Amino acid sequence: MAIRYQVMSLSNPKDPEAPAKYYLINRNVGKVDRDYLIKDMVRHTSLTYQEASTAIDYLFESVPRLLELGFTVQLGKLGYFRLSIRSKGSDLKEEATPDKIKSIHLNFIVGREIQKEINQYAVEKFPE
Repeated sequence: MAIRYQVMSLSNPKDPEAPAKYYLINRNVGKVDRDYLIKDMVRHTSLTYQEASTAIDYLFESVPRLLELGFTVQLGKLGYFRLSIRSKGSDLKEEATPDKIKSIHLNFIVGREIQKEINQYAVEKFPE
């Protein structure tokens, strides 16, 4: 199996007069949902459907709760989740208050070993 891509022409938003360049853009073949993950886990482990369902549900519920408590959530070699805050700048320290927050982002940082593996995937052109 390989990562599939298609070639797209994209212009430079900073220089609209510049000629467009061609880029490889990855193509997804679909989405995997909770039920798919559970069935796949049951097929590849000794867990029952109910046990796998409980494990997945616990993960989905505990990650946001732990992030809210201020933890970084490490998922073994897969990587980790953390939150980051984007805010407006303030001239004085006292003015830097929660009302200056623009957004809170959930970040996932992939583990080094997984990233090395991903970088070695084969690629093939997506049939048009």
